[in-house]
Amino acid sequence: MSRPELSIVIPACNEEARLPRTIAAVTAWLGAHHPQAQLILSDDGSHDGTAALIHAAAQADPRILAVCDPVNRGKGAALRRGVAQTTGAAVLFFDADLSYPLDTIDVALAGLQRGADLVIGARDLNPDHGHRGYSPVRRAATAVFNGIVDKSLGLGIGDTQCGFKAFRGDIARALFAELTIERFAFDVELLYLARRWSLRIERIPVEMTHASGSSVHLMRDSARMLRDILRIRVRGQRGLYPAGPRPKAQ
Repeated sequence: MSRPELSIVIPACNEEARLPRTIAAVTAWLGAHHPQAQLILSDDGSHDGTAALIHAAAQADPRILAVCDPVNRGKGAALRRGVAQTTGAAVLFFDADLSYPLDTIDVALAGLQRGADLVIGARDLNPDHGHRGYSPVRRAATAVFNGIVDKSLGLGIGDTQCGFKAFRGDIARALFAELTIERFAFDVELLYLARRWSLRIERIPVEMTHASGSSVHLMRDSARMLRDILRIRVRGQRGLYPAGPRPKAQ
């Protein structure tokens, strides 16, 4: 297979029930719109049949690449492994529950073509449908978290945690190679690095439909994410992040 124009990475953990429908929908859409695209399915130490399902899908379709870790490390780690295997000129990721319409892919790619380095979904730019299905408590917690992120790191981004993000391929591979946060706060570290590297970020309004079965535990994961924000801030103050993308190895 020649170098694809687009690589899509989908992280998965215990998604045996939902993943067949997701794979079918994504591959059908790509066949109609981006037939040369690459689909990478990255399993994060699932305890069900997700890994076997991913391997079977990869054997059946040359566009699909299986990346499986027997140990659960977190969504950030699964994406880091998946992005490292991409070869596309553009790289995009979203979740296995298909919370966002697939035609959002072309909206994001148009942003990259306009010169953006990153195009990130922004639920706050779509107040009517940006968090459809979220409980009031979940919405309030999200707003508080975003406020803490902005006050601590000064990113100026109203929605860091949207699970739909696209990148220039070289930028995606450089950013993910530097990530140290393996669980849900990886988005914050990713965007902190993007700001540090003065990358051009375009935000697009997205419509999200919340699906049941989320792996986010509000209290436990919120506490962990707050600790990770502190970690990012301390690492930044100590100069432990590179000032820009590292030169490619020859």
